[in-house]
Amino acid sequence: MNRILVVIVTFNGLKWLEKCLGSIAGADIFVVDNASSDGSADWVAGHYPDAILVRNTDNAGFTDANNLGMQYALDHGYDYVYLLNQDAWVMPDTFAKLTAAFEARPDYGILSPLQLRGDGTAMDFQFSKLYLKSRNDKGIRRVPRVMAAHWMIRCDALRRTGLFSDIFPIYGQDDNLCHRMKHEGFYTGIVPEATAIHDRAQRSEDKARLIYRNYYMGSLVRLHNPCIPRPLAWAYIIPFTFVKAVKYRSAEPFRYLGKLMKNN
Repeated sequence: MNRILVVIVTFNGLKWLEKCLGSIAGADIFVVDNASSDGSADWVAGHYPDAILVRNTDNAGFTDANNLGMQYALDHGYDYVYLLNQDAWVMPDTFAKLTAAFEARPDYGILSPLQLRGDGTAMDFQFSKLYLKSRNDKGIRRVPRVMAAHWMIRCDALRRTGLFSDIFPIYGQDDNLCHRMKHEGFYTGIVPEATAIHDRAQRSEDKARLIYRNYYMGSLVRLHNPCIPRPLAWAYIIPFTFVKAVKYRSAEPFRYLGKLMKNN
């Protein structure tokens, strides 16, 4: 039987935890609490005493917290590790359908179920944009990247790629790991027969955050993509800077460009 470790990073997510952890069956649970102030860690300890619970004394961020769980999976001989957002939950057959797809296709390193919005009636909006760009590969929809709210990762592939890079503490770590998987010969895909929920609200972002996420972190991901030669990455980023500066009517992309050139 396949051994699966589900890794959940919590930060003030108490309102979701009953659905999130309650959906998990046939897998071990590893929770990293990033210093929540709403009692999330105590709730997990009280309701799921068999779960492995790490209580961070400060917010370690998405990358470092998930790396704790992924490293535990590698050290303890798990076959698969499943990254699950605190505001997300799986269906009773999600794990079985994903592991069956992995067993049929050893050339895949990361698989995601269809990520549905909170009411379960349609795909999550951001996820749907990725799905539209996917292509059919014998029942799996192959994609260059997919968000890590629902990720099942083959542990033998993870041993080759390594964990999330700490270059990306907030955004971009999932894209970067997908790129490193491809570089090591593993694809990323979506299994349409498997479904799961991601109950996030559609949040608006101010201009500064959009520039940081879309321009700076997007450029950083491109520069650290092992499948793209560095000169080609720069050949894209420099004109991209002008495009974003015009779009946002801001000089901030040029300041970020200077930071990229200095540090990369």
